[in-house]
Amino acid sequence: MVIVNNDSVVEDNSSEDIVQDATESTDFLNEDSYVDSYHYTSPEGEEYWKPKCDENSKPFVKQSFSTIKDAYDFYFLYGRLCGFDVRLSSTKYRSTLLTHKYIVCNRAGSPDISEGTKKRKRTTSRRCECEAHILLKYAGPDGYFVQTFVEEHNHALTTGTSKQFLRCNRKVTLFHQNFIFDHRKANVGSVRSHCILKEMVGSYKNIGATSTDFRNFDRDVRARIGKHDADMILEQLRLRREASNNTFFYQYQVDNDGHLIGLFWADAIGRRNYSLFGDTLSFDPTFCTNKYCMVFVPFTGVDNHWSNVTFASALLANESHTSFEWALTAFDMCMDHPPPCVITDQCLAIKKALPLVWPRAKHRLCMWHIMNKLTTKISPTLSCDKVFMNKMKACVWSDHLTIAEFEQSWEAIIEEYSLGDNGWLTDMYSIRNDWIPAYFNNVAMAGLLRTTSRSESSNFYFQHFHQSGDTLVEFMKRYDSAMDRQRHLNAQNNNNSELTPNSVTELKIEKDASRLYTRQLYYLVTEEIEAAWYYTQIDDMTIEDDVKTFKVKDSLLNSKIFEVKVRLSNHDVQCECKHYTRRGYLCRHAFAGLHQCNVSKIPRAFVLPRWTKNVERHHNVLGSREILDHCMKVDEVKVMCNEIWFDFQSCMSNAGHNKEQVLKMRTFVNTMKAEMNPHISRNKGCGSRIKSGKEKAMDASSDKRRRCSNYNEVAGHNARTCPKPKI
Repeated sequence: MVIVNNDSVVEDNSSEDIVQDATESTDFLNEDSYVDSYHYTSPEGEEYWKPKCDENSKPFVKQSFSTIKDAYDFYFLYGRLCGFDVRLSSTKYRSTLLTHKYIVCNRAGSPDISEGTKKRKRTTSRRCECEAHILLKYAGPDGYFVQTFVEEHNHALTTGTSKQFLRCNRKVTLFHQNFIFDHRKANVGSVRSHCILKEMVGSYKNIGATSTDFRNFDRDVRARIGKHDADMILEQLRLRREASNNTFFYQYQVDNDGHLIGLFWADAIGRRNYSLFGDTLSFDPTFCTNKYCMVFVPFTGVDNHWSNVTFASALLANESHTSFEWALTAFDMCMDHPPPCVITDQCLAIKKALPLVWPRAKHRLCMWHIMNKLTTKISPTLSCDKVFMNKMKACVWSDHLTIAEFEQSWEAIIEEYSLGDNGWLTDMYSIRNDWIPAYFNNVAMAGLLRTTSRSESSNFYFQHFHQSGDTLVEFMKRYDSAMDRQRHLNAQNNNNSELTPNSVTELKIEKDASRLYTRQLYYLVTEEIEAAWYYTQIDDMTIEDDVKTFKVKDSLLNSKIFEVKVRLSNHDVQCECKHYTRRGYLCRHAFAGLHQCNVSKIPRAFVLPRWTKNVERHHNVLGSREILDHCMKVDEVKVMCNEIWFDFQSCMSNAGHNKEQVLKMRTFVNTMKAEMNPHISRNKGCGSRIKSGKEKAMDASSDKRRRCSNYNEVAGHNARTCPKPKI
């Protein structure tokens, strides 16, 4: 369960600061800089290896350092050059003063040996009781000096390609971290990310970290998220709301124990899309998207390219009617109007929650879920009867039947096959006004969604990005990546719609459609125009005042006749099939009537803005221009970052193996890195301060009472407690 805490999240990296700082402050060393090592055997038969390197890189006794960190950095570079790892070891204190510090070879100490018959994992230990180390001793104001330096190792030093596996040569840098994060958003694991990076940099040794390091970093990130998962995601959403001038909307709900049980969010683009395409809404809960088994609920519609568009999303702890009521209430607060029509499956909790929030919305049940149960509710013999199944499908799925025609057809089928005592069919007939198309002919745009296939398709799409073990932070990153792809495809569709499609007929009205509609809608409208040309016939025509009435026979619908009326003054057209009401574009019967009236352009009153190329011009809700400008600025920065990254890769490719060019690139990058590093602020309690005269007098009197006779100087200590060796 996810817990929301009021405490801020604080990461403690103090134990790794010295190691990380040392690795961050160094670059990879050239393999050729290491020559060899001296190898000899002691009289006792023990083998030793003594590094061979430049004297300036080697520690020496009485070498002084200002801080322990400086000493560690020096010994770290020495070990990196010579082929061994180092680590901090034992510490000695006098009161609170650190007086002695060991920095040892990483293979120092004894290996952990299992005792008795206790089973242990098949693992190894690098420790082999190596004695190589330096011992630092406190030297007063001068810092520390090397009291002891043991140079010999009792193991072979790492050389050649094996150097890449030393810890000093392995570091998950900020670049690596961002690389892993970006690939995780695309559902690419850490090991595969490591392989991709290898292809980018040329070889595994150029990566600077192993696949295990990548996996461990991924594991550590998830561990650090831990119980602060909900806090972190809520903080991210809060910052997004502030950055978007409150156009980003989110709400959350917790129970009495502080557990997160509901989360709803929608960004500015989703809210804008709902104001454009929110005439129908579909939502269907799905699982397997996060480690807490919270139900993921995307609210889905149809955009102007006949594609799925996600308006908003929610995470719910359960599928109770109170959870759905809370999510629908949040959706209602977020958007500018309630949906006229909502389609869901036969979930009782949703059915109970919908009228509480949207009492005027038409609730439509998924036809597919109902009809899919048909074969299990009738006899096996009847379910295999193709004639029966075809009759039932023609009765249920037809958009062109009136209510009376449907009821007559249904009763005829029930009587013919003696199904009057089938309880399930009786129940489905009793709720026919919730799912049969004939009862939705007068509901605007209800024909767009007859099943929850849009929601199921959306759920399937998101599952390509999500994993069942995702934390909320990971879930949101992947969700954003999925939304970026969805909106990228929408932008691609917008671009493709600017191209002129090939005409099917020679009619001018078809060319007019190509200028108005998006490409996908143009194809749908063209199907109706083509059908009007080839598959309709005018059986009768009458004129009364300004209205022409046509009897249009449709050969695609068993020669059914539809009445079409066209007003000559303004080309207003009405067809009794109600296709325009259901779908938002004219039917073939209407196009046949317009053709008979020599109309060469689609009447603009029947061009619904939601299907046009320039649908955003008709949008004036939520400050569309300001929202788009803000989104464009954010995207502009992302585009610039991507361009710089690809330009850098291009420069590195051009440099190739030319050492002069690579050194030039390295110098330039280091210069930029130095310029862009932030200056460290000197806050209260940081560094030295100006002392008052009273403090100076007290310090002076204190020093006079403590004079070191070893060096004949005021040092705040005497000869007995002097940390420096006696001269």
